[in-house]
Amino acid sequence: MTMMKSSILLLAGLLLSGAALANTPQDNDAFNATLAVSGLKLDTEVLAHEADFSRGEALANQRCIACHGETMLKIMPTYPSLKGQKSAYLFKQLMEFKRGVRNNPLMQAQAGMLSETEMKDVAYYYSQQSPVIIK
Repeated sequence: MTMMKSSILLLAGLLLSGAALANTPQDNDAFNATLAVSGLKLDTEVLAHEADFSRGEALANQRCIACHGETMLKIMPTYPSLKGQKSAYLFKQLMEFKRGVRNNPLMQAQAGMLSETEMKDVAYYYSQQSPVIIK
């Protein structure tokens, strides 16, 4: 059991640090495993939720694209591109905005409107996109 726990912690560290390989559609289990050991204290319902790409895409197009779409990224270089980021990293950032750990009124309002399962969907959707470098 100790070796299995160590392996999960190592995997979680790699995924949260961005050192692991790019996400693939099959990595929903790894996403959930990372969140399980992330220290975010999530409900079992959230941990069991399989992130939904289509739902994440719809939410991203409704709520995120105005600031994180390519057009705005060219105008506001301080806004981060979300495409290609790790799903666990994006989820953690959204949770920190929602919980007030990170202070940004705009992002706190946006994250506050999302449920934790919706955050997983959005994070998963963006993690499946090819990274975009704005010049």
